[in-house]
Amino acid sequence: MTPPPPPWRTPRVAYADVRRLERELGCSEPMAWILVRRGLAEPDAARAFLSTDGDLADPLAIDGIAEAADRLRQAIGSGEHVAIHGDYDCDGVCSTVILAQALRARGGTVTTFLPSRFTDGYGVSDSTVERLAESGARVLVCVDCGTSNVEALTRATELGMDVVVLDHHLAAGARPPGIIANPALGRGMDALPAAAGVVFDVVRVLAHGDEGLLGGDPEEGVDLAGLATVADAMPLVDGNRRLVHRAVQSIRRGERPGIVALLAAAGQGYRGITPRGLSFTLAPAINAAGRLDEASRALDLMIETDPARAREMADALWALNARRREVERQVTAEAIATVEAAGELQPVTVVAGEGWHEGVVGIVASRLVERFGRPAIVLSTDGADAKGSGRSLPGLDLHAIVADASDPLTRWGGHSGAVGVSLASGDIPAFRDALAASAAGRSADIARARTREVDAVVAGADLTLAIAEELEALAPFGRGNPEPRIVVPGCAVSAISRVGEGRHLKARLSAGGVGVPAIGFSMGRRAEGLTGDADDARYDAVAKLEVERWQDTMGPRVSLDDLVLLPAGPVVAGHCADSCDVACGLRVAPVAIRDMVAEPFGAPAPVKGAQAPVEVRDRRGEGRGLPLICALAGADRGVVAVVADVPRRRAALSDVLNPGRLGVDVAVLGGGRCDAEAVRARLAMARGGPVLALLDYAALEDVPLPSDVHVVAVDPPMTDVQADWLRVASAGRTVHLAWGAEEADLALRVALADLAVRDVARSLWPGLSAHDRGLPWGPECDRLLAGDGPVSRSPRSVAIALAALADAGLVRVGDDGLAVVQGAPPADIESGAVGLRAAALADEARVMAARSATVDVLGSVPEWLPEPAGALS
Repeated sequence: MTPPPPPWRTPRVAYADVRRLERELGCSEPMAWILVRRGLAEPDAARAFLSTDGDLADPLAIDGIAEAADRLRQAIGSGEHVAIHGDYDCDGVCSTVILAQALRARGGTVTTFLPSRFTDGYGVSDSTVERLAESGARVLVCVDCGTSNVEALTRATELGMDVVVLDHHLAAGARPPGIIANPALGRGMDALPAAAGVVFDVVRVLAHGDEGLLGGDPEEGVDLAGLATVADAMPLVDGNRRLVHRAVQSIRRGERPGIVALLAAAGQGYRGITPRGLSFTLAPAINAAGRLDEASRALDLMIETDPARAREMADALWALNARRREVERQVTAEAIATVEAAGELQPVTVVAGEGWHEGVVGIVASRLVERFGRPAIVLSTDGADAKGSGRSLPGLDLHAIVADASDPLTRWGGHSGAVGVSLASGDIPAFRDALAASAAGRSADIARARTREVDAVVAGADLTLAIAEELEALAPFGRGNPEPRIVVPGCAVSAISRVGEGRHLKARLSAGGVGVPAIGFSMGRRAEGLTGDADDARYDAVAKLEVERWQDTMGPRVSLDDLVLLPAGPVVAGHCADSCDVACGLRVAPVAIRDMVAEPFGAPAPVKGAQAPVEVRDRRGEGRGLPLICALAGADRGVVAVVADVPRRRAALSDVLNPGRLGVDVAVLGGGRCDAEAVRARLAMARGGPVLALLDYAALEDVPLPSDVHVVAVDPPMTDVQADWLRVASAGRTVHLAWGAEEADLALRVALADLAVRDVARSLWPGLSAHDRGLPWGPECDRLLAGDGPVSRSPRSVAIALAALADAGLVRVGDDGLAVVQGAPPADIESGAVGLRAAALADEARVMAARSATVDVLGSVPEWLPEPAGALS
């Protein structure tokens, strides 16, 4: 059975690229991770992206732009009547306004026409063409439409009109007559502008024409071109990104009374507009006109020059937008209930409702995608006819899926992220089945698309206003440049409540000693499930870090996409499923403990001549051990986390470090209790692929680390031997020091327990003395040495205790087993060489723990080490 996809993933990158950007750009680490994952690893490329002041794209780069501009220049010069046929969405409205105002400003005679969603439908019809011809139009310009309307535009030429199409939609088959400027027909989707961007390019060419008649501002209409680019979900990269930036600057100057009035109606000032305001305030309000009434209401507002009249129109349009939101909420609730009542979810959600307002079905489809994590098509039926819209997951081509299921459709079109369809109501089941068959061949693509791609793994300490403001430099956000998605792994969630009439989730996240408030829009339904989870439940918070502005105040806002209960994700190779008790079959064998007695405090590390680390990153006291491990699992060949004791750490870390979501091929637990050969074998399963390993200091002596892994010291070393082995493990690698006071306290407790010679010897003595003929190495000896506790005894502590007993003449450690020396006089094992060395190391550990926040543990000679005591190393 194929394992489920992980709930989120981070594309693997080179950590050296992250560090280079941190240094050369002076940016935060989260920002550097984001830039590298977005293909901006080179500092110059990152700087260019972050700078939105560059030149706009060459307007003549799109085929047909020059010819379109020439024909319009000719029409103005000869006084020909120009008809502009737009569309009823924001892009269509903005395209129409830009061109109409540009031509009228140059003395052109212009008629505009925006179709009704309810009576005309999408595109150009024969009847509309005939009406425009009768009105005297001699040039028909189709903006945001026309590419697929071959019959209607052929009719236009028969009626004596020259046709110009300024569009950006995909269309198969024959092309209409006339001049066509449509980048979708000859350029990759990544560079696709909105239709308003195509129109804006034509206006720029006109502005660079002859002085006088056709001169003018080369950026007139830039505000609407950028607004339409955001509204139509165009890729916000390259020229589109710079265009939206210019649009925001233009709107902040208050040059268009209609936009100023619409923002005022929304309770916002134009001087503080952001790209987010384009997407969430202006675009929905303009779209509301075409969704619920006539798009001409928005067109009239954008053209209006009188501020007072514009405010009246804006108030009316904003009221219409409020009604649109209420209709959308009602239809969304009904659609969700219909889907859930149907039982098992299909690869593509198809839901239909009689009388659902067709103006909101596209928005409702988006809500279903968010809710159910798969593409959705929402249909409004009116008797025998059905019409609807579909939306897709990021990176999943819904246009291609529908193309293979289009036989039942009477009309359809769109692009990879959105489609519009028409069909007979009776054919909805056949369409649903055809979609299921089409999607079945793309199941892997759908599964990948359902996994949320994360740009950066961050700690609670990173959720600050400073970093939220820094991330705003990546705006404007949209398709091709989505708002950065972060994950805070292993959070505790508390203070759970529902707000906004129960629609939204409010909670508090705690991670790394930092607590922050979070909001989950449209996630209110999750509240009951979260409060029902165990008190110690941990979650990955998949979210966006934003700046929240309210009146004159600002603060960071964590906007949740999901809360993933851990553990989550598929099982990966090498992961140790057994607990660290006597039942584990991969523990150190008793004969191995025999060999350890000769060097009970560990073998000296070969530090002389060892290669230096590539870099030492001191992250002590920042509470970022866990997020750091999760982040580095997605870099280079993975990460080895070094801890004081695997059994004590696996309980706290193994679930939150569930490797199935971290993009590693192999996960390994390996400690001093583990058979070294078994640990090496599990690491070898990676075969050069990425690995996540949790090793303790004792394992470093016997387990060579894979190349190109990062080393994260979660707990500090407590002895000179441990520090030396950390140096050896760090050779040629980047090492991250990530402990804090709690980790130092745990490491000290582990060290003191291993060095408690008398306590360990006392626990072993009854079992040893019960075998007056000796105890051979074997299962019975193994059980005695391991103990019967929830965690087996540390082999190091057993070796030290046996060495002390042997040093005192109380026990013989031989090739055949262990034996109590009969008749040996009582002895103080703590006063012998082994006991004294253990006491000295215990003092050393206390000093190290006290100074762990600042001590240089990777220096050539650790300045904190006291002189060695006793004869044993």
